[in-house]
Amino acid sequence: MPSDEPKPPAWTVGDVIRVPEDAYRFGSGSLSMYVAEVLSRGPFQGAEWAELRGRELNPDGALRARERYAFVRVDRATVVPVPSL
Repeated sequence: MPSDEPKPPAWTVGDVIRVPEDAYRFGSGSLSMYVAEVLSRGPFQGAEWAELRGRELNPDGALRARERYAFVRVDRATVVPVPSL
């Protein structure tokens, strides 16, 4: 019997995820982010979204100093391998 429970994301706290520009709020360009905390999760505009706290990565893979928050569409975020943080 199928469940109405949302599936857990393929990523978790401690992962680095990449999200296309049209699948997160707010920013421009794709987002690469180290996930420090999942603050909430639920439906929005017909899909599962999560509010995250973390730190964005520069194109060279270095973590930015400042924390940020992002509202991310769960099914569009993918884990990105990084050598080390």
